[in-house]
Amino acid sequence: MAGQAQVVSSAWLRDQWHNPSDIFTILLIIGGEVVQIAIAQLCAGRVSFLAPVTFSFGWVSYAVSTALRAVGDNRLMPKPELDCILINAKTGHRRPVRSWVLSRMLRDFDYWKPRACDEIEAAKLRDLQKSNVVAWSEYNAIRAREEKSKPPAEPEDVRVGLRVSVWECMTADGKGSGDIVYWSGLLVSAAQLGIAVVPWGVDRECFTFAVTAAGTALAYLSGALPQWQQEKVGVRSLQNSARKKERKDVILTEGNGGHDVLLILGCEGGLDLEALAGPQRKIDDPWFTRLASITLATLWLALLISVAGWSQNTWYLLGIGLLGLVHNVIVAGMKRQPWAWGINLRYVDTIVERKVMEVLLLTEGSYPSVGRALLEEFFPGKLYSREQLIWDYTERRYEAWIKERSNGGNARRFQWELPPCQRPRSRQDDSDIPQSGPFVATGGP
Repeated sequence: MAGQAQVVSSAWLRDQWHNPSDIFTILLIIGGEVVQIAIAQLCAGRVSFLAPVTFSFGWVSYAVSTALRAVGDNRLMPKPELDCILINAKTGHRRPVRSWVLSRMLRDFDYWKPRACDEIEAAKLRDLQKSNVVAWSEYNAIRAREEKSKPPAEPEDVRVGLRVSVWECMTADGKGSGDIVYWSGLLVSAAQLGIAVVPWGVDRECFTFAVTAAGTALAYLSGALPQWQQEKVGVRSLQNSARKKERKDVILTEGNGGHDVLLILGCEGGLDLEALAGPQRKIDDPWFTRLASITLATLWLALLISVAGWSQNTWYLLGIGLLGLVHNVIVAGMKRQPWAWGINLRYVDTIVERKVMEVLLLTEGSYPSVGRALLEEFFPGKLYSREQLIWDYTERRYEAWIKERSNGGNARRFQWELPPCQRPRSRQDDSDIPQSGPFVATGGP
């Protein structure tokens, strides 16, 4: 009996590896989250309502969970992957980013930022390290004379405190330009159908092709729901007409403790990025999404039942599903340029310094109101007396800048210098900061 059972087990194992059964059914159920993120990546792309997400494992699980969400909170897009905030550069109003697109933009910044950002930061770090070496030499000389002095920072503590990169938004229509990530889905789908044709031509078995074609059609229909595009980029656009021209500069950052701050100078007529960061979207027909999601979930379950127990040429189905899964995993995690999401940015400048306060003041000097908008986020507590005087001065400076601009002057050439963050050694007080009018440097240390 034992020998017979061993023979039966060996035969079953051999048959299972020759033509695996029920494995494809199980694999269709797992991996729904990957499918959701892949659709979020590709929807609102070059071709309206075409999100080329391939047929793969996980679609049944995704379809059922989507039907549940559609009936409940009626949300299709995944939640943002990175906790960050968006700040209005003019008003200082801040809000948590609920936009998957803006969250992805900041998450992938290390990928799409220009080389100049790192080069400017590296040059500043070298200058800081050289200054630190000189400071330690002076400190050791003072110590040798047995005089008291505050030691400089330790060499390992010398770093850039904050990096502000400035970008000009050229266009922002929310419609992706179609990169290789977008178009690759069509190529993979074609490859899957090509694989499914093989058993049809060799063994006259067309079921594999029918399942692949049906799965591909359902996948493309699932990504074509209009609500995907509405949730992703469905917000108002800034006005750009003869009567009114709107422009809104925004700041994207992880907040206090983050290293990168993105200042995006808004474009007239583009998407309102501040509205995009909010949770509200105008959904034209939520009931259509509910009915379509339930219908698609039913069809996916019907496909699952159809392939349950199928035992012919199952390696082809497994290969097709695995190819789709690998593609969807790559698409879901792939880093992309902002223009792939319909936001075209042009690099302008990078502002770095050792101390965060110094970076904010440098930013305020070049872009009035931006440093003040960041101040509350990075310094929520009480400021030192000189710092408070400087920021009071920047408020008067900003008002003068607005007046200059409203009178037709060149706001970019506006000259009101900012006082130094550190009190000059030649002064015992902060009287160098004027109570009115522009600051005038005395030239003393």
